[in-house]
Amino acid sequence: MRIDGSTEDKNLNGVDNMNNFFGIDRLKGESDFEFCLRCCLAKINGEIDADWQEIVDEFNLECHRDTLRKNFVGSMGVQHVVELYEEKLLNLPKNEPCDAVKEIEQKRQQLVKEKQKLKDERTVLNRLLRTEARWEAVIELLEEKVEKYEYSETDYLLSHKYASKNTEACLLLSDWHIGAGCDTYLNTFNIDVAKARVEHLKQCTIEYCELHKIQTLNIEMLGDLVSGIIHVSNRLVQCENIIESTVIASELLAELIKDLSRIVPKIRLVYCVGNHGRVNADVRESISEENFEYLIKYYLTTKLENLPNVEWLENDINHEMCFYSLNNGKTIASCHGHREKRGSYKHSVKNLTDYSETYRVDEVHMGHFHNHQIINNVVVNGSLMGCDEYAQNFKYHALPSQTLRVYDEKGNTITYEIILK
Repeated sequence: MRIDGSTEDKNLNGVDNMNNFFGIDRLKGESDFEFCLRCCLAKINGEIDADWQEIVDEFNLECHRDTLRKNFVGSMGVQHVVELYEEKLLNLPKNEPCDAVKEIEQKRQQLVKEKQKLKDERTVLNRLLRTEARWEAVIELLEEKVEKYEYSETDYLLSHKYASKNTEACLLLSDWHIGAGCDTYLNTFNIDVAKARVEHLKQCTIEYCELHKIQTLNIEMLGDLVSGIIHVSNRLVQCENIIESTVIASELLAELIKDLSRIVPKIRLVYCVGNHGRVNADVRESISEENFEYLIKYYLTTKLENLPNVEWLENDINHEMCFYSLNNGKTIASCHGHREKRGSYKHSVKNLTDYSETYRVDEVHMGHFHNHQIINNVVVNGSLMGCDEYAQNFKYHALPSQTLRVYDEKGNTITYEIILK
């Protein structure tokens, strides 16, 4: 290689493999030109005792020794050029990539983002498909099982035997949690126990309706009729999956309403969903309209269609609440209660009056808290399930119960907490 950088097949001095010049060793991978340049700079800096002629001879340079020396000295000499660029290299911002590297990194980051977006979209899609599959499976099962009750006039003529009085009652049904199971010191609950408790509830309700000659029975279904999938603990204790639970709860309710309709002249149905029936376990991603308990109402509407003394009361303000009036003029607001904080529901009469703007609420009926109580005209229903492992671990205990509240035309009330032990 010549001093100008041109390439030859042999070293600059014509001798192959010269690896040392006046104590300066050739670096690994260093070319002849680079080695010669470094030796010249060492001469300028006084690091070696060689003269310019020796450099010309040793490296076989095709120039005069004075020409070589002048190339390395002066303000525009090679030495100053090298020092200038060494300084520039030292002053470059550390770890700052060039524009091309930056652009590549930005594209890589964007690719990672798009890949994650695609993954998230697939996750959401799969979740929606699973939910839709469950929903369709419940509908198919309900359609297979639903068969409208046939109206038989003799059933009702024989059963409605007591004299007419303007008495009315509200039967609160909530927190059945069909599909859940527990077996503790305090309580045992499964599908068979649930059916037995509903049968006992029916017999007691018939007894009290006949005792008070009830003319209108408002059956309020206040949510959490199925156990659902909203908590891991729920999924662990479920004896039946959500599809089977929805079907079983629908059939139990239909039979109960049909049998009561043969005793009481007029049945009015109120329906409010709870939080356990929602199709999405994550409350932040759930939509209130997506709830398996709506399918129970769908089943009941079809099943009870031919019963002449059964009618539905619609939720005209909020699909989770129902406002309706009794014969004595009182206004009832019904809801599940999961929107209320524990301890704050005692103010629900005022809160729901302010919320509705059109109704002056006299009483609020709700479930959710699994503990029968009446406070400030708020009637809280018990649960069909009773105490489960969660309640027992926190030292909560309440007997399984449902509530029947009787009203006369003067506004007097009698409340039955029907124990279902």
